[in-house]
Amino acid sequence: MVIGLKTQVIKFKEMKLRNIKTIILTLPLIMAISCGKKGCTDPVAHNFDPSATKDDGTCFFGLDDTSAFFTFAPTSNPNVVVFTAKNPNVECSWDFGNGTTGSGTVDTAEYPFAGNFTVTLSIFNSQGDASSSQSIEIISNDISLFDNPLHLLLTGGINGPGFRTWHIDSACDYHFGVGPPEGSTPDWWHASSNEKPGVGLYDDRITFNLVGYGYNLLTNGEIYVHNTIGSTFPNAYENLYDWTAPYDTLINESWDLTTDSVLTLSNGAPMGFYTGVSEFKITQLNDTSMIVKYGHHDGTLAWFARYVPETYNFNLSPNPIDPTINDTIWSGFVTTCP
Repeated sequence: MVIGLKTQVIKFKEMKLRNIKTIILTLPLIMAISCGKKGCTDPVAHNFDPSATKDDGTCFFGLDDTSAFFTFAPTSNPNVVVFTAKNPNVECSWDFGNGTTGSGTVDTAEYPFAGNFTVTLSIFNSQGDASSSQSIEIISNDISLFDNPLHLLLTGGINGPGFRTWHIDSACDYHFGVGPPEGSTPDWWHASSNEKPGVGLYDDRITFNLVGYGYNLLTNGEIYVHNTIGSTFPNAYENLYDWTAPYDTLINESWDLTTDSVLTLSNGAPMGFYTGVSEFKITQLNDTSMIVKYGHHDGTLAWFARYVPETYNFNLSPNPIDPTINDTIWSGFVTTCP
């Protein structure tokens, strides 16, 4: 009897030990199944976590074009339009298609000129970004919306072709020069008439468009740059004390002219002799000439340049020496040196 009882006690202990081992081995699995890793379990979501076993409700699916929907309506002036984004929970950036931009859920744009304009709303928040575009039509012109008459002088005004092309007035003394930063004239040095031929300066043409505030810079492949920065241009070379540098023509860039007469060119573009800046203070502007003052990349100098409008009226006339060759004779504006 005693021996049998001991045997039963031993078997019971062995069984109990096996049960404890089973519990210990299966406990982590039970915990893993019951707890799991929390996260986004939707594979369509931007923040899908393939290792997550329990969705925690944090999935987000980003923004789409419908999130960037907007409406627009004219004010009492049909050339002034109010734009409203329908999603109030996003940051908004507007491109009004007329050369101006804006921000905010509600913004207003002015359209001085008739035409069709593509307006784009770009939105973004923690869930991503999206954009949408719509076209609006402006029926008539309203020049009263111009708060800066220099816009009309720079571009030739509404009665012209809608643009004006300028070039440096190489035929006159003082067509460009340098002076102290606080000065108003090139007191230290100025170029005499046609002093810098063949350097990539006199054949540059910059055209300012009124609608859309765009500009085109025709460089003919080269520009003239100051000797302190010439070596930073690949394949540039010294030429008449400064440097001639390769530079591509710029098309469909933008310009801005503030009420205090500061002209800014996009893409860091030069305007004539390049000194490392793209802001120009217009000190004189009329239908026959423009004078600008601009800085130096290190702030130690002030540069001055005089521009005159290009003319496109020309006729062909026999060359007086060889009548078989026709010369191009330009007519229209003729510069008057100051």
